[in-house]
Amino acid sequence: MGSAAFSVLFLLCGSPAAVAAPRGAGGHATVHEVDVTNMPATKEGQPTVAVNPRNPKNLVFVSTIFPPSPGLEPVDGGCFLAYSNDRGDTWTRVAWPLGDTAPKCGEPSVQFDAKGTVYVDNNQVSSGLDANLLNHNQVAKSSDGGRTWTDPVSTPLLLGGAPKMRVDAATGKVYAVAGAAWEYPSAVSVSADGGKTFSSDSRVIPGPMPCIEVAPGIPLVCGYPGREIAVYGGILVSASQEAGKPVNFHVSRNDGKTWTNTTVNDGQGTPVAAGTGSLVPTPGLGAAADPVPWVAADPSHRGRFAVMVPRDSNTLEVYVTPDAGKTWTGPATISTPNAHRPAIGFGANGDLGVMWRTTTGDAFSVVSFDHGCSFSAPVQVNHVTEPIGEMGPPGDRWSGITLADGYVYVTWADGRNGSSLDSNLSRVPLKLFKREASKPTH
Repeated sequence: MGSAAFSVLFLLCGSPAAVAAPRGAGGHATVHEVDVTNMPATKEGQPTVAVNPRNPKNLVFVSTIFPPSPGLEPVDGGCFLAYSNDRGDTWTRVAWPLGDTAPKCGEPSVQFDAKGTVYVDNNQVSSGLDANLLNHNQVAKSSDGGRTWTDPVSTPLLLGGAPKMRVDAATGKVYAVAGAAWEYPSAVSVSADGGKTFSSDSRVIPGPMPCIEVAPGIPLVCGYPGREIAVYGGILVSASQEAGKPVNFHVSRNDGKTWTNTTVNDGQGTPVAAGTGSLVPTPGLGAAADPVPWVAADPSHRGRFAVMVPRDSNTLEVYVTPDAGKTWTGPATISTPNAHRPAIGFGANGDLGVMWRTTTGDAFSVVSFDHGCSFSAPVQVNHVTEPIGEMGPPGDRWSGITLADGYVYVTWADGRNGSSLDSNLSRVPLKLFKREASKPTH
């Protein structure tokens, strides 16, 4: 799909809506795209990349490794783990720090702290339900850019759906997120000593708690797995939704021990309706999709967070609070036909990126240079439309976006090279994202 089919509607803070003219993808000579995993015999999904703030040429990349369909469990051994010292031009694969508690690795994520220590987390996975009921989420770290790793430390959290660890760039605390009980509901456990130990309690993230049967013969589980969290400067947030009700914003200033709950609004006091369309996951038997709404923390401004809400399958709405939920602006509205597995993230200077892959085999990104008030026209980050492959759970719940040192790094999976799924990265110069002028309409 060409990007000429895309346009971006954006709302400047306090200004009427305006339409940005579509732009061609262009710039392919300066977009560096690489199939990082490149393992046609297996399925590698939900890739994430982290950039070292002390050395922005140093990247660390993770993904799942599953057998092709109908395989429902990861392969024996670790998840995919590689590092680069040239901004992603070349990659060196290393062994995943799996430990000896369980033989498989599920749901990996990766984050750097401000001092250049990089952390990975994963679910411990075994074959069979009985063993998995006892497995936990675990965290390991590297102090040399991803070349060598410590043994993993088990958190008190149990195996959880779609966990995404976060590191507070201001405080250095590590926030694991997985199951308070097996799979559901989502909870956080916090490390204040560089991942050596984690808080002994599982601090449940508030929100709707629908109860479902995950597997026959075990008690119903309640809540949503893998709830999104974001954190900066000791302010931890999440967002939740329930059909027919407003989007809720949850804030904790004591590492998840207690929470205050507010409603996301459009800046005029109107509550934002729960997201709609095909990107909204439905709790049900088996694995969960990427949970919504998505949240991101701005490391350039303590208290600024973005909340992204899907609307009717073809649109993403972005709302921003500068003061941890007291006031709001938005929506900045991004047109995303055929979107699948989107992601949102702030850079160190407050630029805000959004990416999505499509159900037709392409990947796109936009950037806001005004902290989420408006967005650029989209840039296509893949050179050639690829087969979509075996997208979705198990093993492919999300994509990723990271902004660092003048580049946007987009990670996604597709079926290139005859694979079930390969995990890819594109490095896109920030200058390709054109700042759009406001054109008020009347």
